[in-house]
Amino acid sequence: MNKIKIYCFIASLLSCCFFVQARAADFASQNFISREPVFGDFGGRSDSASFGQINSGGQTITGESSSSNFILRSGFLYFENKVFTPRSQNWKWFDDEENETPALELAGENTAPADIAEQNTVKLRLSIKEIGNTKGKNMKFRLQFSKFSDFTQEVYNVAEIGDCDSNSVWCYADGAGDDNVLITTKLLSDSDNCSGGVGVGCGAHNESGISESVFTHLAKKTVEYEFTVKSSGAEENTAYFFRAFDTVNGKPVSVNFGKSYPSLSIGGAKFVFSVSGLSGGISSEGITTDVPTTPATISFGSLNFDSEIEAAQRLSVSTNAKGGYSIFVLQRQGLLGPVEIPPVDAVNETPNAWYVKPGKSGAYGYHTGDDTLFGESARFAPDNTYAKFENSPKEIIYSSGPVNNESTDMVFKVQVSNQQEAGEYASSIIYIAVPIF
Repeated sequence: MNKIKIYCFIASLLSCCFFVQARAADFASQNFISREPVFGDFGGRSDSASFGQINSGGQTITGESSSSNFILRSGFLYFENKVFTPRSQNWKWFDDEENETPALELAGENTAPADIAEQNTVKLRLSIKEIGNTKGKNMKFRLQFSKFSDFTQEVYNVAEIGDCDSNSVWCYADGAGDDNVLITTKLLSDSDNCSGGVGVGCGAHNESGISESVFTHLAKKTVEYEFTVKSSGAEENTAYFFRAFDTVNGKPVSVNFGKSYPSLSIGGAKFVFSVSGLSGGISSEGITTDVPTTPATISFGSLNFDSEIEAAQRLSVSTNAKGGYSIFVLQRQGLLGPVEIPPVDAVNETPNAWYVKPGKSGAYGYHTGDDTLFGESARFAPDNTYAKFENSPKEIIYSSGPVNNESTDMVFKVQVSNQQEAGEYASSIIYIAVPIF
């Protein structure tokens, strides 16, 4: 009789516990006591000589209750609306942004590259896995960055291409593969199949964080996405961390268990200046070069009377100097021989169209290809405008911020009449490069 009472009592207890949630109750018999006080989320403990039971609740709970005569293993299924749940996984950086499928690795998979140059455009491949068993429609992930690896503070969006300036730190950039178009080939080890633009692992190229997408990320699939970015005002010797942000659901994408956020490091102070010679027949700044040059020499050869002879050198700069840089030119001596070939009758501050001043036996001068100098001056913007070399430094190139392999052509021009005395003529010029860190 006692067994029957206990059995029926347990059935009644279970029915009661299923429907009643925010209350506590004690039930007792000779061999059984049940106590269910509410604490934490919810839970309780029951004990007697022949029976023991522990119940608790939360997001996902399993439990085991036992005594010498009874064992109960129990749990529950937490019911809620399923949602698209992305998790960030593997990543790798590449340097050849001109290729739709980049191949020039900056570092290995899940490894942060170092010494990234300012203004250098790079590609990030990032795999994102969906773990909520729900597909995401019209998915768009924008990229965010921080100097803190846990993104607890100073979190910023990567700037749009049209909004990028020297204070943006990180910006989207233009690379091979149009924004929101599918990648053709996966490059990460954990991504699902993607080859020839076909496969559930083929995610989208991203060159904007705000554009609209029609891409569907399938449930439980690991999809590989690409982001093209460049630094613009990033701090030297500093590590930056990146994460994807789900713009559809308005949530940052967390890293999956055992994974890390993509990261890289900006190099130290850097300034690289080089001079290259150009061959004859090169079109530049409205002229076509007549003779070749080297980085150290400009040889006009034999001059025919009243013929304009033009040559050029190419000046290139890469620097992460936040204040940009300037390049100046000066001469150690004029174009001297038996006598001097006269300089053109114009100065750097007010260059003029090429001409030989009446009464002069010739002219010699230069034109710089930089159309915007300090103070927004556009004095050399028109082609075929020239100035004379002077004994004090004169500005020929200016940039207000960091650059990567920025090139400017320097044009040299000479012309003589039959009034110029025959002989060999030579000059010497100096370039002065000044970075502003």
